[in-house]
Amino acid sequence: MARRRPKPSIPEQTLRRIPRYHQILSELEARGEQFVSSRFLADICDIDDTQVRKDVSVIGYRGKPKAGYSVSGLKGAIGDFLGINYENTAILIGAGRLGSALAEYPGLAEYGLKLVAVFDSDPTKIGKIVGDHSVLPVESLSYRIGIAIVAVPKGAAQQVCDRVVGLGIKAIWNFAPTQLEVPDDVILRNENIAIGLAMLSHYVNTRKADTMSPESST
Repeated sequence: MARRRPKPSIPEQTLRRIPRYHQILSELEARGEQFVSSRFLADICDIDDTQVRKDVSVIGYRGKPKAGYSVSGLKGAIGDFLGINYENTAILIGAGRLGSALAEYPGLAEYGLKLVAVFDSDPTKIGKIVGDHSVLPVESLSYRIGIAIVAVPKGAAQQVCDRVVGLGIKAIWNFAPTQLEVPDDVILRNENIAIGLAMLSHYVNTRKADTMSPESST
């Protein structure tokens, strides 16, 4: 029996651009637009239109000669590709300010993520309403669900991570400012806000320094 060749991995930059295309297409669809060109998408994303066509080819969608891409057709194809046309369930651990903001963020549902429960270890938060959910004690965490969203303090993050992995959850979206260790079969996505803020601060301060330098005033 012939061995199947593994599917080639998709570049991370491509995976970052494809959701952006979906956002643009959603806006166009809301305006009643029917077709869009690769050049239009490229200009908004500040890339070459050849790159747009390469990205769309990864999805397996084809446009129409001279007309471009069907807005609704490409949006649907991207939704299928990303899995946002199908509802995924998630739990949120951490009902602090960031966790509460995530629980109330309507964009989760727009991208196919249904939050089913919110947990916290702080007794003062138990029973409070966050979004559409009453906060549950983390000790009662027993859900084997699609995705676990971790929004707890740095010191508690690995313990929480170990617990959800032990439940059999295979995807973790981490908002805690620390790197988590997970088994190879668990998908981990880190959203480190502190790093992003530090990078922005560095760029802003560098630009200020360049503006105030003697060379810039000559």
